[in-house]
Amino acid sequence: MTISRRTILQLAMAPALLPPARATAQDLEPTASKVYPAPSGRLVYVPDDQGNVIHDASHAGYRGGGVAIPTVPVRETVWPVGGNNTEHIQAAIDQVSARPPDATGFRGAVLLRAGYYRLAAPLMIRASGVVLRGEGMGDTGTILIGTGTGRTAGAPGGGGRAGGPAGGGPGGGPAGAPQGALIVAAGTSGLTPLNDTAQAITDDYVPVGSRLLRVTSARGFKPGDTVIVRRVGNQAWIDAVGMNGQNPANRWRPFDVEWDRVVTDVQGNAITIDAPITCAVERRWGGGAVIKAEDPGRIADVGVENLRAISEFDPTKRTTEYGNMDRPNYVAEEYYADEDHYRDFVIFTNAKNGWVRNATALHFVNSMVGTQRGTKWITVQDCVSREPISRRMGARRFTYALRGQLALVQRCQSDKGRHSFMTGQPTGSGNVFLDCTATTPYSSSEPHEQWATGNLYDNVHAPLTARFWKDINIGWAGANTVFWNCEGSFLVQRPPMAQNYSFGHLGVNAVVFNIPLQDPTKENGHLESLDRHVTPRSLYLTQLRERMGEAAARQIATAAQLA
Repeated sequence: MTISRRTILQLAMAPALLPPARATAQDLEPTASKVYPAPSGRLVYVPDDQGNVIHDASHAGYRGGGVAIPTVPVRETVWPVGGNNTEHIQAAIDQVSARPPDATGFRGAVLLRAGYYRLAAPLMIRASGVVLRGEGMGDTGTILIGTGTGRTAGAPGGGGRAGGPAGGGPGGGPAGAPQGALIVAAGTSGLTPLNDTAQAITDDYVPVGSRLLRVTSARGFKPGDTVIVRRVGNQAWIDAVGMNGQNPANRWRPFDVEWDRVVTDVQGNAITIDAPITCAVERRWGGGAVIKAEDPGRIADVGVENLRAISEFDPTKRTTEYGNMDRPNYVAEEYYADEDHYRDFVIFTNAKNGWVRNATALHFVNSMVGTQRGTKWITVQDCVSREPISRRMGARRFTYALRGQLALVQRCQSDKGRHSFMTGQPTGSGNVFLDCTATTPYSSSEPHEQWATGNLYDNVHAPLTARFWKDINIGWAGANTVFWNCEGSFLVQRPPMAQNYSFGHLGVNAVVFNIPLQDPTKENGHLESLDRHVTPRSLYLTQLRERMGEAAARQIATAAQLA
């Protein structure tokens, strides 16, 4: 039988001529075994043998999630002048800070009209209810230019590698005088425990994801109380997680994990808190307690929005040196490497309910936005970091660096960062990165500084790790980390008595960065649905819908995110 050329072409083109097919069973994305939609549409959480579940991450973000960032009325307007603009911008911020707050808690916004503002010293927001607003994040908008070294006595900075169980306090950058941020939103103190109110947790084991805590006596607690939930980690626990090795410099010391929470219910001696714990509390490792707390020195409702910031640098300082790659003799292009200039764009410390939105950062040594200890409920959205200027090696380029609790970073980009989307220290818990992208990264995004717990990477496009670091005091960088529908190379390992998870990851389970510090003998974490995304698309947004309703999700997400 002879088949004509015309017939062959018709047969080949036949599928293309058919109308688009509706989704079939084969097109449906798989579900995860640990958390999945029931026939009703609501998520089902499957506990492990000890009751640990994937935690509800929807409490991250401004005002605990699901609340739109407000547009605050302008109270002071500033125009650029020649020379240093620090003094008259700071004067406007201070004038607004002196106003009484309105019924919503806001004092007002300082509007910086479009133009160039050279800044020889940092801008400080020290009062609640103050917003610094520009007229655009592009090259024709409001442009802040940090001049000089950025070194001021005691200036807060985002740090590169900080303390925690192996070292004391938030860390700084390279050796020398403190290097600060261009904009600092800082209260005078964070959350202060009222230690005489402490009540011991009575259960032998309180699993990850729990909001119910049984204590010796709940008589002194009521709904609305701010509390610290403390999880003790004693020396026996340090030994059990393998962080008491031969090298004293790499050993951990006993430390506590503390969660900043609000009481929602009290029944008998059982206290319910607003957001779940992200690490199990175990009697055998020292147990835990619930303690009333106060935060009179913490500022709230502060924001930075709609502007661009640039850190000036010395272009004559260049290098071809790279660090933390797959080999010590890594060779690539020469690049600008000056580090004697502003380290960070915006730093929050001792602040809650704050935000940075619609902002661009260029040429900073380390961070676009950092949250330090004492911070809670911060949102960073629609921001771009481009062309950081520093050496491409350790303790630098932590672009979005979260060392506080319950922050949301969404729809943000980091170009040429290292740890672009990073959480650190035991204080860095319950944070969420949603729909973020790292382009041309020089290391992986990750929990990074010793036992950061319960952080969610949701639809993040970047190299990712949640792993053990050998021969360095980082050790187990994070626990109970969740990667959900992310893309890029990754490495997930299981810590002792905890877990790290990857669901629906597109990419190879291997990374080329920091290979000498990797330990391939460690057990894999929970890996599920490699190279196929799972449903729902976003875990955070689905959890938010279920907790607060569809309207809340629409308050903070774009139509594309909800599609």
